[in-house]
Amino acid sequence: MQFKHPELLYALILLVIPFIVHLFKLRKFQKEAFTNVKFLKKVVQENRKSNQLKKWLILTTRTLALSFLILAFAQPFIPSGKTSQKSTATLLYLDNSFSMQLRGEHGPMLQHNIQQILENSEENQAFGLFTNNNDYGAISPVESRTEIQDIDYSPNSLNFDQINLKARQFFKQHPADVQRLVLISDFQQNFGDLNRLENIEYYFVKNEAQNMSNISIDSAYVIDKNLNQVTLKANFSSTEKLDRDIAISLKNGDQILAKKSLNFKENRQQDIEFRLQAEKIENGIISIEDNGLYYDNELFFSYAETPKINVVSISGRDAGFLHRIFTEDQFEYFNFDENQVDFSAFSSADLLILNEVEQINTALQNQVLEKVKEGTPVCIIPSPNLQLQNYNPFLSNLGLPIVQNKQNRELLITEIAFQHPLFEATFEKEISNFQYPKVQRFYNFNQDASAALRYQNNDAFLMNFSNVYLFSAPINQDNSNFQNSPLIVPVFYNLGISALKIPDLYFTIGQENTFDVSIAASGDQVIEIQQNSEESFIPLQQNTSNKITVTTTDLPANAGNFMLTYQKNNISPISYNYPRSESDLNYLDINDFENVQKQADLNTFFESVKAAQQIDVLWKWFVIFALIFLTIEMLLLKFFK
Repeated sequence: MQFKHPELLYALILLVIPFIVHLFKLRKFQKEAFTNVKFLKKVVQENRKSNQLKKWLILTTRTLALSFLILAFAQPFIPSGKTSQKSTATLLYLDNSFSMQLRGEHGPMLQHNIQQILENSEENQAFGLFTNNNDYGAISPVESRTEIQDIDYSPNSLNFDQINLKARQFFKQHPADVQRLVLISDFQQNFGDLNRLENIEYYFVKNEAQNMSNISIDSAYVIDKNLNQVTLKANFSSTEKLDRDIAISLKNGDQILAKKSLNFKENRQQDIEFRLQAEKIENGIISIEDNGLYYDNELFFSYAETPKINVVSISGRDAGFLHRIFTEDQFEYFNFDENQVDFSAFSSADLLILNEVEQINTALQNQVLEKVKEGTPVCIIPSPNLQLQNYNPFLSNLGLPIVQNKQNRELLITEIAFQHPLFEATFEKEISNFQYPKVQRFYNFNQDASAALRYQNNDAFLMNFSNVYLFSAPINQDNSNFQNSPLIVPVFYNLGISALKIPDLYFTIGQENTFDVSIAASGDQVIEIQQNSEESFIPLQQNTSNKITVTTTDLPANAGNFMLTYQKNNISPISYNYPRSESDLNYLDINDFENVQKQADLNTFFESVKAAQQIDVLWKWFVIFALIFLTIEMLLLKFFK
């Protein structure tokens, strides 16, 4: 037996008082003479024995009553749980990702978890709580009831490492003898591997869906377009094969543009093409009817006429191959002889090409340096007859390696960096047996760099430093057959289309998305992203002479169709969708994890916590015994003769 307030036991010293009162007679008696002495002696002897017994009984009851009363105020208890005498801290991770939209035994899994948290809350109970997109810290569920009820689904998801990081921070701020980390989730495969933290008890509360069937709209993209028609391809997937037709609709706002259907009887992956009029679509929505996860039943997109990309080249040799690549349907191409450069065209250039310029004068060098500082891509093709005393300082000012010497021997171009940004969306598969282009003469540089193409000796043929691309050899017909190679088009075409990052058909929320808007910025005016007349936000943006580069990450928070506005004028539609990772309904087997306590649900966890902290309180019994002995004392005083 232990006491909550053991310091009150010092009051037991007061038990000395009844003994003092009973053992020392404070009253003095006088002797009186009576005639019948013998009779009086007998009476006195009987009264003395009776009085002595009564006094000892009263002393005993009074002492016991006072003892039990003192012990009651000290609040005795018997610990019956494992952690009843230890300090505890509990942290809950509540998975609110989109996969928790599925229905469990008691309805949508997230809502059922929230209800269980609120049902098991007590006024004096506090614990830590965090979700995929919010950290509530140490809260009292009773005081934060509304805040907990308002927890909604999030496109974000955390893995074990991120959860451990938050747990380490919480328990550092709230140290305790017993630290509990409770993970409430369906435990999809994207959780990764668990590296347990020391001195922390892990509890897994796994939510299991009753129905695992789900159909998802995974992606959409343009596969063909011309002046009159645009072909849009959409990818769909199902978690299981289904022998029924699934209705699909494509709308622009409230206007239905196309309706189709598909089934997954033979294959769980299906594609559908939509042929649309080549006109602006501001509020495009592809939607399906499905009772599984509902966040992936819609895919938002927008399509608008793309601005032409301005390409300016300064040439010391024939630039016919550039004319053939930068066609009028996508590009505005301007070529100047190296001796007749119109620098006014530089201000609108999205891509600048120095095509075998022999001598770079000061004016041209300054203009190129200015465009590089603005972030404009620059491609440099060296001349066969470089003037190194002029060329190397120019390269050095750009932060590029300088030419060491010229090699007059043939080399094949054999290596393609398929993961390089220049080629990442060009080849369906890696190839190694293509017809290798070659060069007759090339330059050696004093250092290597990230290369998109390499020679057979592993030296760089096309290298890049940030947004500057540098060839190590002239590519004119006298020196190389590179202009006749299949590589010539993807190299320069991809350079061109990457120079102006036109908004995609849609972007993904939670990722870093960057695009350019062809506007000459003025003053303090900024681009806004607006969903309706009332809600808008200002994204991160950088101004250059001919465009504004916009970057979005965490905003917008919700999927939908938006509008880019500048000076209160609509510029271009833009769309955002949630990532589709939560549609992959593959789960971890939590039985594979060691030293982790598995709980059927949150109610089971809270009951086990209460049992571990249970104590048997005894003070009420001591009060009852004190009253009993006080009652006995009163009866003795009244009826005992």
